[in-house]
Amino acid sequence: MTLGLPDHLVKRTLSHALARAAHWFALTCLAGALASLIILRLSTTAAGDAGVGPTAEVSSDNATAAALADADTATIAAALALLLMAAVLVALSLRRTVVLSVAYLVVGSVATYLYTMAVLGMPDVFPSSNIFLVTLPKLALVMVGGAGTAALVGVLWGTTGFVLAEAVTVFAAVRTGVPYGEDVYTISTYFFLVAMLLLTAFVRRQRAVQAALHRAMQTDQTRLLRHDLELRALALNQDTTLNQLVAVARAHPGPLSDQLAGSIRDSLQTLRGTDWLTDVDAQSVEPSRGTDAWLTSEVYAAIERSRDRGLVVEVSGERAALCRLSPASDRELGLAVQQCLVNVILHSGKAAAEVVIESEPTSISLMVMDAGRGFTESETDADRLGLRQAVRRRIEQLGGSVSVFTRPGAGTSVLLSVPVPSDEPSPDPQGAPGAAPTPTDTPDPERVPR
Repeated sequence: MTLGLPDHLVKRTLSHALARAAHWFALTCLAGALASLIILRLSTTAAGDAGVGPTAEVSSDNATAAALADADTATIAAALALLLMAAVLVALSLRRTVVLSVAYLVVGSVATYLYTMAVLGMPDVFPSSNIFLVTLPKLALVMVGGAGTAALVGVLWGTTGFVLAEAVTVFAAVRTGVPYGEDVYTISTYFFLVAMLLLTAFVRRQRAVQAALHRAMQTDQTRLLRHDLELRALALNQDTTLNQLVAVARAHPGPLSDQLAGSIRDSLQTLRGTDWLTDVDAQSVEPSRGTDAWLTSEVYAAIERSRDRGLVVEVSGERAALCRLSPASDRELGLAVQQCLVNVILHSGKAAAEVVIESEPTSISLMVMDAGRGFTESETDADRLGLRQAVRRRIEQLGGSVSVFTRPGAGTSVLLSVPVPSDEPSPDPQGAPGAAPTPTDTPDPERVPR
């Protein structure tokens, strides 16, 4: 019904299409009425001439001539009125205004009256007023179309045309003495027009409801995107500005250390760029399989940046398992590892750290360990936001978990665990009859934090 048009064009387009269809139907009715009037008049004149004999009295001839003259005058007046009605209808179809609609109703009422008087005044032609040829101008008058775009306005215009058409028909039938009858043609046309207008209004309402739902969905999506952007900005602020401010505030007086200066340069480079505004899936690619998965991962990039700052990082475990991470998980896990290594540089008092990667059927775990001074997490200062915002929040948004094992003087171990799609099930050798049990892996005691 809407032909895929934009919402702001549907209402006006449908109304214009219905009005044009009604106007063309009305023009067809007027053309048929004009042709019928001419044919009926010629037929009546020919029948009258044949009925007058050479022996007719002079008075009878004079009466017949006067009647024919009156009929010709009525026919000419009705024909001119129909032509004027058609001209106003053409103007209305080109420019739909209230003035032209009212003019069409007035001219149409007069034309319908003159046409009905002309055809019903023909002797012994129409026994009543409900003959189809008599109703043609009435049908055109009902199809006024209206000047508004609302369905109710169209119904009001159509109803006005229907009432006027029936009123002038009753008056003409009384004047000519022909019995008046309710014609089914005009009534059915009127109800058809009303039904089409109401159906159009229903379709518009449904379209409006769909548009409202669409706007609500867009608003909700915008809210979610704004929330996501706020979280990214908060994490970026923690990764860069706040971290460097805290590091500078805790640094000893004098020149900045090489590690701190490198960290500040990296933060400034990040702030100057706009990569953080890009969607994670758009700026990341699926990790490669095998050894390349480690070299192309964000975890590797984070470790290399920390090494550039002078931190010695030892990596062990299942590096190739990082290929199971999605682009979003790979990026967020890399940023969380980077923050953990930044904490080692800034707070541990050591220049070495260890990263262990372990793969489980439904998750990947990564532990960052150092042998530094350690701390008590419950007594952490309020300005220590790195672990809360840049690590814990990131991993929890992925559906993972963060565990911190530390105590003063015993170093710190941070366990990051993120969910991944489970591997395809492999045959269980223990399920086969007679199969010997396979040894299970036991944790390395040196990896367990104190």
